[in-house]
Formats: sequence, structure tokens, C-alpha cells
Amino acid sequence: MDRRTLAGGLGGLALVVAAVVVLRAGDAPDTLKKETADGVEVVALQEPMKPSNARAQALDVDALQIAWNGSASAYEVRWNGNEQLVPGPEVELPNLSPDTQTEVEIRAVSATGRRSEPLRIAATPKDVYNGKWEDQLVGQADRFDGPEALDPRKWRVEAEPECLGLRQFGQSKRIDVDCPMAAFQSNTPIRFGVPASDGATGRAIISVAGAVESSHVRLTLLPDPWQYLKETDAQPKGAVSLDITTQGTRIVADPDLPRTGKQIDLGDAPMTGLVAGVRHRWEMRVLPEAVVALRDGVVVAYEPVAIRERLVHPRIRIDGGGFLDAFGVGGVPERVVPTEVITLDRDVDLPQDVVAAKLVKPDAGQVTVTELPLSAGKVAAQEAQLVVIRKPESRPGTLPRLADRPGGIKTGAPRLHVMHEDGTKPPQPLPGKGRVLITAEVNAIGHRGIELELDGRRIVSLPTNEQGPGVPGRHEFWLDTTKLTPSAHARLKLSVLPADGGEPVIAETVFELG
Repeated sequence: MDRRTLAGGLGGLALVVAAVVVLRAGDAPDTLKKETADGVEVVALQEPMKPSNARAQALDVDALQIAWNGSASAYEVRWNGNEQLVPGPEVELPNLSPDTQTEVEIRAVSATGRRSEPLRIAATPKDVYNGKWEDQLVGQADRFDGPEALDPRKWRVEAEPECLGLRQFGQSKRIDVDCPMAAFQSNTPIRFGVPASDGATGRAIISVAGAVESSHVRLTLLPDPWQYLKETDAQPKGAVSLDITTQGTRIVADPDLPRTGKQIDLGDAPMTGLVAGVRHRWEMRVLPEAVVALRDGVVVAYEPVAIRERLVHPRIRIDGGGFLDAFGVGGVPERVVPTEVITLDRDVDLPQDVVAAKLVKPDAGQVTVTELPLSAGKVAAQEAQLVVIRKPESRPGTLPRLADRPGGIKTGAPRLHVMHEDGTKPPQPLPGKGRVLITAEVNAIGHRGIELELDGRRIVSLPTNEQGPGVPGRHEFWLDTTKLTPSAHARLKLSVLPADGGEPVIAETVFELG
């Protein structure tokens, strides 16, 4: 089933034909007109308000992140002759000159495409870039910036190969994740040492962007030997995670870890979660008495626990899609351990360059590890993971080939909601008197209009590009139930019409009139 379509039950609702005006079906792509059937009222939208409080920062010397305050359906951003529509109050502009001031205009856009007066800001990338975060790292940060970004000596990947790709970002590329779940296990452990100037005994730092409203990124510090097991939704014993969604950031710790009562002051951050298409840098800072989360250097969450283990293994998990940019660790220097994990669903021959081999078996919340002699040669199929540790110069296994992908912000499917004015909602039958509120949520960028049909008859035609391409937004309509036949099922169909005249994106729902 197409994930963009909400399917309902069968059945039809007879309309009182004399009371309904059937709308014209032959409008050209650029001449869609606002029309409604008798008994339908369009809820008026407020004029878009000019955004406020623009601010700039940079994660690279040739890119700018611009954020602002506002509550519009979406925003239009213009700079250097370019134009982009974004669904939230933030945008990242790559491929800029580090020494040149860039002037940016931001306009709020309503659900019908009307634009506000512009908010203006000017910034020079190198003036707002701060690279001091790398001073706390052990060695170089991993830059996921090309086909060889996932070095199999450094990383193990758990994902469907076709869901990973490379997205253009300025002059280089970054890893694009487009699947329900992808896990990236680092072969470089973090060893905690003496506290640094900020009190941290170790740290893990990740730069990542969201993809859609449901994106979810988790950075977990796994104690040995949990790093050898497949990713699950259960929190492993002794693990601590940095949990990031579009709603915010939190630290999730194994409840059996010692609680310290440590208090940490949070910073003043307007936003604390993922943003679609905009990178942010999160740090998981481990203190002797707490684990702290920072977003772009501002403390946004913490958990007062003490990690027992002195060595942990970082794992990145991305759900719902994302844009992986960079990763680094801090603490006591540790070498990369080229490791391959093989599921023993068949007999396996030990590789020639192996220096150690283990059998890892999960059992009732515990994990047992058995060392294998290198003379074993062949390992029989069984319910276990074979862990193969190779020579430092080895290049173990293979990782998915990263094909090029187009950029742009991924958007969700449209949605339809129905509610009677007295608050009754499906699946309960709606009262046969009064009005029904129909809410159409449109998530697409660049559409020219929407159409609403009731049992195959068009009852609303609404352009969404009054002053430019359409943006995500909510449209509400009142439907008079006296125009409908009671004791029947009604099918509503929402069509979002692309600007290029292509096939519309559809959502449907069914409700019963009592």
C-alpha cells in the first residue's frame, strides 16, 4: 500500500443533489480557482506574520545556519540570487565564500502561498564559525563526506544497502539515510581518563540533520560486549544514550546505573531537537557524576548517573531518515580495532588475517562470550554471533556502496481529519445535525493547490500558490451535515496538486453519519 494514502472502508453517502454544486474539473495547472460547494465553508487563514529575531552561526567556514522566530506554515529564504522553501524557522546555506558577507531575506508563507514582509540578516561565515570543539577530540573527526566515508576498518553498518546514499552538500557530499532504521557501530572505543577543563572524562560528538518530522537519532555508549550484538529497541545493560528527536533531546540511561544527584544548569536554547535539512552538533559529555547533552555548545539535557565501565563503544542509530555529517570522540587515545561481526546462520571459515575470534550469545538479558582457538578453522552454524578481530592493517568485510542522491528536504504524506463540532470523532458515528470540521494537513513543498472530494464529487478547489509555490500547512473546512443523507458512510478524498501538473498526492478517510 502506498504510504501516502490513508485507506478507509467502502460505502457511499448520497448527497442532496440540489444542494451541491459540482465543481469544474478541467482547470489548467496555472489557473486553479478557489471554489466551494454549497454547504461548505472555508475557515479563513490569518495573514502571515513577519518573522523576527534572526540569528546566524556556522558549522563550517563556507556555510551559514540562519534561525529566526515565527509560527508560520513555512518560510521562503532568499540569498545570493537563490530561493528556498523550508518547513520550519531555520535553514542552512552551504557553498558560500568564507570571507564574503551573505545577505539573507526570510518571509513567512501561509498555507495558501501568501508572503509576509521580509526579515533581513547579513553574516560572514568565518566570523560566526567556531572550530574549538575539535580541540577536545582524540585524533581527527570522521567526516562522512564521500564514497569512502564509511571506512570498514572503523565502522560496521546494520541497514538495508539501498537506503544509504550520498547527498550533495556544497562542494562535497554527506551520507543520506532514507530507511526505517540504520545503525552505525564504531570500531573506535572511548576510554575515559582524567577530567578535562570542562570536567569531562570522555565524550562523543555527532553532527547530523533530520529528514522528516519523525526523524530520530540515538547515540549510545555500549559497554563490552554489547557492541557485538544487533541493534534493538531495548536499552542494553550499563548503556547510556543521547536521544534526539524533532521534539527535543534527552539522556536515557540504564536504570541500574548509580544515581548521583548531580545538578546541571541548562542553557538558553530556543530549539533543542533535530531540524529537517539543517545540521546541528550534539555532544555527549561524560562527567564523573553525570552525562550531559549539548547542542551547538549549549547544555540541553543531562542525567545524574555514573558510568561504571572505563571503556565503551559508540553506536549511532538513525530512524526515519537523516543526514549524517561528522563524528568524533574524546578521552584517552585508543586505536581502531578492525572488527567484523558475522551471524552464524551457516558454517563460516575463519579469515586468514584474524588475530582473535569470539562467540557471542545473548541469553535472558545477559551476554556470554567464548574465546575461539584460531586453529578452529571452521565455525559451525548456531544461534550466536561470530566476532572476528583482524590485524590492524586489515580491511575487514564490505560496506554498502553509497550512490548519489538528490538533495532537498523530505516531506511527509498529507493527512485528513474529521470531527463534529460537538467533539465527536470517527470511528464513532457523527451526529446528523450541525457541522463537521474537515482538516487537511499538507506537507508537500511546491504544490499549486488542493482539491477535496466527498464520495467522488468535488466540494473544494483551493489554490495554494497565491504569491509563489505552495508550502506545508493546515486547511480547515466546515461541512453542513444537513446537506447529507443520514445513516450512511462518507468517503473524503484530499488531492494535493503538484506545481508541474504531475500526478496528485492522495489521502482518504471515511466517516459515518448517525
